[in-house]
Amino acid sequence: MTEYRAIYKCRLCGEEFVSAVTGNADIAIKHMVSVTSGYNPTEYIGSPITEKTMHSCKGGSMGMADFLGFRKVEDGNESD
Repeated sequence: MTEYRAIYKCRLCGEEFVSAVTGNADIAIKHMVSVTSGYNPTEYIGSPITEKTMHSCKGGSMGMADFLGFRKVEDGNESD
């Protein structure tokens, strides 16, 4: 099964994390476009995909995280 995982990276601690997942490439593309154009997809995939979000770092710090894109994962194996 193929998944597209919305990946963010924290500026403070450097951790990458997943905020949402979809199994549909077209939905992932719509959400990518929404980050830059203000288009509002009707398909809900979890947390809203925004350009930046907050991250709770280990040790109680709070950092700012940037949206990197959707990582394709097939049967548990990441693709690039």
